[in-house]
Amino acid sequence: MPRTRLVRRLCAVLLVTAAATACGGEEETAGPSVEDRYCEAYQEFFAERAEHDMETTDAEVVATLKEWGTDLVEIGAPESMPEGARRGHATWSRLISEVDDDAEQADVVALEAELTERQMAEVEEFFAYNDATCLGSRQTGVPQESPTP
Repeated sequence: MPRTRLVRRLCAVLLVTAAATACGGEEETAGPSVEDRYCEAYQEFFAERAEHDMETTDAEVVATLKEWGTDLVEIGAPESMPEGARRGHATWSRLISEVDDDAEQADVVALEAELTERQMAEVEEFFAYNDATCLGSRQTGVPQESPTP
């Protein structure tokens, strides 16, 4: 099923990228940039998921997704994010905010069913941007692997 590909990809990436630690360069600024804060939130999301084991409940997974979605809205999209990925950012943030706190992962998949092919492509572009910018080898020192959905 193409609609579940995104959720499967997200779950696979969660397991593969647990080694991600810090985001941003060694550049000194007055404070962290939007991109640094954004990447930190993305990496914290993965770290939290990495702490969960196979017995983690759907409610715990959904709570982690919702918390990350809230962070996305608070921080906003970095300037370096391409327009398609920005639209995917907005779509994903909206979708995850609509999920009930006690929802199951299947409820997340069900929400994706309302997306057009274009919106799905934009959400996938959003995740590709996140992976390349926040989890890529230039950020973590670990070569990035794209898991097969």
